Amino acid sequence: MRLLVSLFILLVSFASNASAGSNDRDYLLVITSQRNAEVIADAGRLFYQQHPERHDLSIQARSDVQFWELSAPERIDLISRSRGILGFGLYGPSVANLVSLLNRSDKPQLLLNSDHRLVATSQFEGRRLFSDLAQLREIAKVLPSSDFQNDVKQQLSQYPLQAPWIKARAYWTAGGSFNTAQLYAWLFAELGEQIPSVAANPTAQLRWFYEGRIHDQLDDFSAQKSIVAVIDHTGGGRPADARLLHSFCEQAQDDYQLQCLAALAYWGEAGVTAAEQLLPLKEQLVAVVMLQDFVIGGGEGREAVTDILKQLNVPVIKAIKLRDRTAIERQLSADGLAAEKVYYQVAMPELQGASQPLVIATAGPLADDSITGIRIQGVAAEVSGIDSLLTRIDRWRQLQRKSNAQKRIAIVYYNHPPGRHNIGADNLDVPASLWQILNQLSAVGYDTGTLPESQQQLLDMMQERGVNLPRDAAELTKMSSLITRMKPEKYRAWFNQLPASVRQEMQQGPFGLLHEQLSAAITAGKPELAQGALDHTLEEMHHLLEGVDHQGRDRALALLEQLENCYLMAIKNSPSQQTATADCMARAPTIISALQSTGIEGLGGWGAAPGKVMIYKGELLLPGITFGNIFIGPQPPRGWEINEELLHANLAFPPPHQYLAFYHFLRDQFKADALVHLGRHSTYEFLPRRSVGLAEDDYSRIVAGDLPGLYPYIVDGVGEGIQAKRRGLAVMVDHLTPPLASTPLYDQLLQLRQLIESFEASHGSGNDVVAARLVENIREKVDVLELKEELAEAMSAELAVMGIGFEEVDDDMMVHEVGHYLTDLQERFMPLGLHIYGKDWQPKAVDMMLTSMLSKQDTPDLAGQYREKLKQSPKAEMVALINGLAGGYVSPGQGNDPIRSPASLPTGRNFYALDSSLIPSRVAWQLGREMAISARSNNTQSADKSEALILWASDVVRDEGVMIAFGLDMLGLEPVWNSRGLVKGLKRQAVDQTNPRVRRDIVFTTSGLFRDLYGQQMLLLNRATLMALDASADTIARDHPALTLALMSALNDLGKAAEGGSESLQTNQLAAHWVTQARELMAQGATADRAGLVASHRVFGDAPGSYGAGINRLAERSGAWQKRDELAAVYMRRLGYSYSASGFGVPALDAFKTALGAVENTYFGRSSNLYGLIDNNDAFDYLGGLSLSVEMLTGAPPNNFVIDHADPKNIKTRPLGRALRQELRGRFLNPEWLKGQMEHDYAGARTMGSEFLEYLWGWQVTNPTLVGDWAWEEVKAVYIDDRYDLQLDEFLEEGHNAHVKSNMLAIMLVAINKGFWQADQQTIAQLAEQFAELVAVNGLPGSGHTDPENPMLPWLQQYLSEQQWQAIAERITAALGSPAPLAAEEKEIHRIAEIVLQAEPENTASDDGLSAGDQQQTLQQQSEVSENDAAGQSWHWWLATSVLLFIAIGFYRGVVQARRNGPKN
Repeated sequence: MRLLVSLFILLVSFASNASAGSNDRDYLLVITSQRNAEVIADAGRLFYQQHPERHDLSIQARSDVQFWELSAPERIDLISRSRGILGFGLYGPSVANLVSLLNRSDKPQLLLNSDHRLVATSQFEGRRLFSDLAQLREIAKVLPSSDFQNDVKQQLSQYPLQAPWIKARAYWTAGGSFNTAQLYAWLFAELGEQIPSVAANPTAQLRWFYEGRIHDQLDDFSAQKSIVAVIDHTGGGRPADARLLHSFCEQAQDDYQLQCLAALAYWGEAGVTAAEQLLPLKEQLVAVVMLQDFVIGGGEGREAVTDILKQLNVPVIKAIKLRDRTAIERQLSADGLAAEKVYYQVAMPELQGASQPLVIATAGPLADDSITGIRIQGVAAEVSGIDSLLTRIDRWRQLQRKSNAQKRIAIVYYNHPPGRHNIGADNLDVPASLWQILNQLSAVGYDTGTLPESQQQLLDMMQERGVNLPRDAAELTKMSSLITRMKPEKYRAWFNQLPASVRQEMQQGPFGLLHEQLSAAITAGKPELAQGALDHTLEEMHHLLEGVDHQGRDRALALLEQLENCYLMAIKNSPSQQTATADCMARAPTIISALQSTGIEGLGGWGAAPGKVMIYKGELLLPGITFGNIFIGPQPPRGWEINEELLHANLAFPPPHQYLAFYHFLRDQFKADALVHLGRHSTYEFLPRRSVGLAEDDYSRIVAGDLPGLYPYIVDGVGEGIQAKRRGLAVMVDHLTPPLASTPLYDQLLQLRQLIESFEASHGSGNDVVAARLVENIREKVDVLELKEELAEAMSAELAVMGIGFEEVDDDMMVHEVGHYLTDLQERFMPLGLHIYGKDWQPKAVDMMLTSMLSKQDTPDLAGQYREKLKQSPKAEMVALINGLAGGYVSPGQGNDPIRSPASLPTGRNFYALDSSLIPSRVAWQLGREMAISARSNNTQSADKSEALILWASDVVRDEGVMIAFGLDMLGLEPVWNSRGLVKGLKRQAVDQTNPRVRRDIVFTTSGLFRDLYGQQMLLLNRATLMALDASADTIARDHPALTLALMSALNDLGKAAEGGSESLQTNQLAAHWVTQARELMAQGATADRAGLVASHRVFGDAPGSYGAGINRLAERSGAWQKRDELAAVYMRRLGYSYSASGFGVPALDAFKTALGAVENTYFGRSSNLYGLIDNNDAFDYLGGLSLSVEMLTGAPPNNFVIDHADPKNIKTRPLGRALRQELRGRFLNPEWLKGQMEHDYAGARTMGSEFLEYLWGWQVTNPTLVGDWAWEEVKAVYIDDRYDLQLDEFLEEGHNAHVKSNMLAIMLVAINKGFWQADQQTIAQLAEQFAELVAVNGLPGSGHTDPENPMLPWLQQYLSEQQWQAIAERITAALGSPAPLAAEEKEIHRIAEIVLQAEPENTASDDGLSAGDQQQTLQQQSEVSENDAAGQSWHWWLATSVLLFIAIGFYRGVVQARRNGPKN
């Protein structure tokens, strides 16, 4: 009792001392990282418990954050008044400043476990302890091992002059509060105080937490039930961390009957030991929770631990302690985790197969320790994260415990854009893969019911019941009796349990979300966070309204101002003004409703549940098929298929109600035990909100729920695959690409090669007549193949030097260039067919791929290894999937292009990507720099113009940041790496007589995925542009003094790194352009601060939480726009966000337009042997969109260059036009490629139509002069007219392939209708007739070009007979359906297409997925409609008749208008 009273008196005394701060003299000063603050404070408490009589000794401690919050005089005073200084765990950008302070100190100071520059300042008894850094490193690298005391003695004996530092480090290394308290006592004794201390007693390298306390050994642990093992760093024993662990384990025990066992391990070998000690518990182990960051076992032990995890064969789930953000800060963040945390809290754990990253703790409340004054901020449990983690573990346990026959599995495939023509995935035969998986599940004991007799029957069922047709009311009516229907009240009951922010955003749009965010921030007493959320949303809304041409725009802007004033009042009110705040928050929804009633898309949400997407009779339609306990179905439409106006908005918007209902059904009604998303890629990982570390209100987490998720994904798609892993909370199972082979020549290209070989053979023979005839034939072939333009472009530099045109080139030079062109074509790889998941490759396919992988230098042994890995891969894919569904571990592996990186084989692994802190790597720098030097040498560029780069995450994953390096070198910057290869900064390259070059002005355009995965690199690039500007800072200040304030504003983010420089503006184009832009902005009225900042923006991308440039979605929905400038406007609005240290993702549309308006050259790097320009819709989305926007701003497209560095030893830079045509000739017009696709029936047809032709159309829209009539005529000759006698025309009309052909014909007709293809009348009539015949028989394929309201459709009438037109018109009318009654609360209908047909079905399926036959009684009850009800519905038919008349009038007007105007640009 006396001790407690004494301690209380001391606490009161030290509380006053702490408040006095640096006014006390003779204190021990401790400076430490925030992470160590709890230990420092707890050690202070223990010190005074152990020495209650020594209240005269004072300990003052400050975290590094606290220290730098002090003014400069206060920092000096704090140091100078101390008796001695201890420092722990100090790193980061402030190190240099702290070194400067400590170098001026004469106090005894011991710096431990910190940056070596700080450790080097250690001094004692008036002398420095280390003579140089080399000596320091030598001593510091030797740490005490298990024989702790002897190791310390030995080191003291070896380095007596450094004894004080070695002893102090021994205490700190021993770990824990007790040893730190003894360190305080020891140091006071060394400073002359009579105070006892004991030697350092090392904390065990490995401790175990179980049964509510920490144990040094695992000997007495008794496994009594299922075990969840947690592996954390030894710091997990800190007070707040220990409370978190205790809470987690208690909940695991009480709510889930899981025995909890947690390892607290030091870095390195202790982590390996912890994993080894779990092996005897393997049978009871359910999951491993990786709570520590980086990797278990450290760098040297990583692979050993991974091997142990394979043996344990349970999921490894990454749990995250978010120490730098409170719960409300995280809630209002756009990224979830700060970019600099992702690499060690998420990316590095993925190297060991960890996945499903969930935040289970956030930063707790701040408090200053009453004894030491240090600011403590421990972690606080994040309840929803812990609940989700434990529920996931329990569901994985169910997969382990249930028999296969009991498990219910949901397999989701893709059908976006929706329609019968588009069931598939990237380079994967989805119907065949589903057939393989279903049969394998049956073989291993799953209840698969009665499977179809063949793969074709499976596809028939999918087309009947497993396809999305949101724009075809007639087909929805048919389907409604065959599939699951969810009653709106059931959906609403579930929906109303979702977080308020989700409900409000779904129904009210961005303002609904904002209202909830502000309410949360104001309630939490965080007005600064509320202000940030308000500013962000208002910038978004102004950004949106700037780009719309709508009669309600002025009204919307006025209402927006009212809403802003209302919210500002609520934010600025003091707590005593709660009534005024409440009044404002109550008034805001009324203003929001008025904003939405303006009818401007993007201001509202999807409205009240159940919405309008995939609705029949007010019920949500959920397509899919059930085979026993296995469900397969298409992922729902994303929503813009119904409301195409959303495509013109720049906002990220949530999925529609039916999207959420589908996953609610799978989880809660079908009761799936696991989800499988088949192939690349889904849309749920690209839904809005946070990038990683998802919260309960993130749509991706709502969709994934707490179900175990397996995600088969192409091995060369790692960039997007990492996003699926992190935001989709999935375990990846990678699969092979199709086999790739060198491109074979064919038809006239082959004849041309033969002519060249004949010419070369006859060259020098003296037979001039033969040579002349061969040259004549070669020139004729060049003309027939329309190669002249491409060849002239390739030879442009030489022709310019020679001062001649292509026609004047001599025979030898021409033949050489044609031969080079053909060789270039042949050296490219071409996929032959598609991969079928889990199906062994034929020997021929293995041989082809092996030949593509091997180089001349590879040995037979290496070839044998590659062959074996290729042969193993399909089986490994299926084994991994089945093991994952059994609750097992999917081993990690490197993902990449197998030709470029054979280490990506075998497949069937949970792939990972390179740690972002290593990017750009040294290898990537060398390659990128070579490419930049080549670009500067070979591509003309005007001094007043800039250049632009496109940066994608997928290529960075493959090439380690080559294009980032390219951009840095163009700016005249280069990376600086530390000894471990981590990029730690940048340095300017000299631009002087020794290196006479020009700093180019580079605009960086980035994808949303790049932002999420490589946010640090975006900041690095922004810093690079500022450093380039700074190189001419002195010149600007001297020659343009009026810009001094603007320059200071621009360079503010550099801080003290702004060195200045006197480079001329002639050699620094970025600086020259900045001067011009800043002056123009100031002339327009911008402040100097604003002008300087805006003129410096060079790094742009999607808004936070948004993905895609918007071009691909609009191109696919050709009826949603009329002119190309509409697409350019969307691109600029979507990518018009700047990224810098002072504003990460800030609307900057004007700055983006200014930057693009000066672009002369663009560069786009490609590092994959599989992916090109026309086999994906991202290339024309970003590069095409960039080119189109520059064209709209300047009147001409830029010079677009594609740099192919898939083979780093054979880099090729091609103009975009040449690259497109070569890919078109080499792959998509190549009969060998076509034959490979035809072997896959519907899946191959889909690849031809819904991929290739759709993406060619995207290039047509964005770069018309590069595609043109030639390409369309070639496509028609090959695909429609069967040029190669492959029976391709018949193939495309067989079965469900007809839907693909209908869509292909529609694309061609749209190209003609919009004036891109100047086809003759006979061609138009042929295409129109074939389209009409297919649609009359099969119906409209789906959305997009065959949307029933696409303007192309009425235009067709002039080319069809009356009978043909009548047949297609009936299909169109049926698809449009009859309008639903207008709800009283709906004030405005924007499109008739949004109205859904209401009709009585023949049968219905229940919410729990039972067949129609099982619901006979329910159907009988539903059919008993009273006379009053029937009479009440009779007016619907009058309304339907009116609407049909309206439609007919619309078609008539469309036809008349089309005939008047004809095709136009």
